[in-house]
Amino acid sequence: MTKRKRRTPKRKRSSKRSSKKYLYLSFALLILTLLIVGLSLYLYRLGYQTGLEESKSHQSSSKSSLAHIKKRERAVLKKVLQSPLSEIEDYRQNLSSSQSSFSRSSSSHATSSTKSQRADKPRLAIIIDDVAYGSQVRTIQALGMPINISLFPPTPTHPNTPKYAQRLSHYMIHLPMEAMHYTHEEHYTLRSTTSTQAMDRYIATLRKKFPRARCINNHTGSRFTADYEAMKRLIGVLDRYRFCFLDSRTTPKTQVPRLMRDLHRRYLARNIFLDNDMDVAKIKAQLEKAVRLAKRQGLAIAIGHPHAKTLEAIRRSKGILKEVRLIYVDELVH
Repeated sequence: MTKRKRRTPKRKRSSKRSSKKYLYLSFALLILTLLIVGLSLYLYRLGYQTGLEESKSHQSSSKSSLAHIKKRERAVLKKVLQSPLSEIEDYRQNLSSSQSSFSRSSSSHATSSTKSQRADKPRLAIIIDDVAYGSQVRTIQALGMPINISLFPPTPTHPNTPKYAQRLSHYMIHLPMEAMHYTHEEHYTLRSTTSTQAMDRYIATLRKKFPRARCINNHTGSRFTADYEAMKRLIGVLDRYRFCFLDSRTTPKTQVPRLMRDLHRRYLARNIFLDNDMDVAKIKAQLEKAVRLAKRQGLAIAIGHPHAKTLEAIRRSKGILKEVRLIYVDELVH
């Protein structure tokens, strides 16, 4: 009698198939997980390496950019130092046959109200105009004297003047104003046709950028200061933001003395340019002239520029300067 084979129950066969499926699926998931982990590690390393390279590249680029900026600043400074002196060029171009009378009036107007206010020593204010760079500020400070630093408003060419002002207890603003013929005009220059509203916006900006400044003097400005109405509008705006105005006197036709008389104000103005001639001996002679004028009138105001020879002449003149009291222009502002 033949024995029949036992058949595996359907339930058991189904269970075996399910176990195999789960095994295959688990194996597949493991492989997939390993692939994902491996891919993640690869991408992480790739991203880290790329980021590191980009960081190094950025640092290198930043250093290169900084070096480029410094090089450009040095080039601009060299160009500025080699260019004609702004106020003096403007002054010379507008000096007419009335040179002698202009010279006399520039002395008397600025100091007419000072004789009764003399201190123990006659007073001399030395202003250095056209200051735009940190190296100039440091060189002036190294003289160890009360020198009035007159800073340019910030422009793309010299953007950091407000930062330099933060380090100074006394400073002025050297405001670019329209000239008759001067060709090296600053980035933003006030014109006689500038509206009162535009003046107001600009002067308000200067007040924010230079919060401790008390006095403004003109950079060039032979056309602007010769326009009575333009100056009247500007003085009104300066009053609003608590600035006084000191006339650099770049033209014999300046209307500022007349305007100040009409407003019953004290007129502050330059008496002497120090560096008409870029020679140390001649600059020292101008300083001696300023000291004599201060002794005669009680007060004198001299303007120079941040050139090496000008600053060297001041350094060599400490002896003669002991005969006067060097002051900040702030002392003259009430």
